Amino acid sequence: MTFEARGPAREGSQGADADPAGPGGSRRGGEDGGARRGIRTVVLSALALAGLVALAVGALWSSLGPPAETTPGDGGAARMAGRDGPTAPPGPGGPAIAGTISVAPRLTGRVPQGGSLFIIARKGAGAGPPFAVKRILGPHFPLPYRLGPEDVLMAGSRFEGPLRLSAHLSASGRAGPPQPGDLLGEHAGEVRVGARGVDIVLARLR
Repeated sequence: MTFEARGPAREGSQGADADPAGPGGSRRGGEDGGARRGIRTVVLSALALAGLVALAVGALWSSLGPPAETTPGDGGAARMAGRDGPTAPPGPGGPAIAGTISVAPRLTGRVPQGGSLFIIARKGAGAGPPFAVKRILGPHFPLPYRLGPEDVLMAGSRFEGPLRLSAHLSASGRAGPPQPGDLLGEHAGEVRVGARGVDIVLARLR
């Protein structure tokens, strides 16, 4: 007598033989997994490269240090004026006049200790009233200087030329007419605002 297999055994046999993914299902699954791994690798590589670039840029910036600052004052302004072209660089209030004050060799022994230097700008011809004045205490020569809008005596007046410049080294340190022992000098001719190289030599003894 022959018995026919029935029930779960047969069904299990059919389940083992069947491929739910269909022909080629395992191959497609492997390909999908490999593609995902490849994408992850590319993303991680890009992130690592970006991190390296950021570190390199940060190191370069640190090596450069902070930007150089220009020290305010007559000496710094005159040095800048000497290399930046035919005009002095603008100051806090606009264009300025720059140059150097020196003492004639024959008068170097007459320079007073603790005196005050007055750099004076006037408008027009003759001994008119000062238009702008800069006072420097205890000067050492040669002395670079800068005369600008901040030195104008009358508030609201524009610093404009042409101007005539002179210098007065006061032994007493006080402003006013020259006194015995003071040194005087002037720049020949009128100058325009913004000019550099406006040098003055203290060549006269009061």
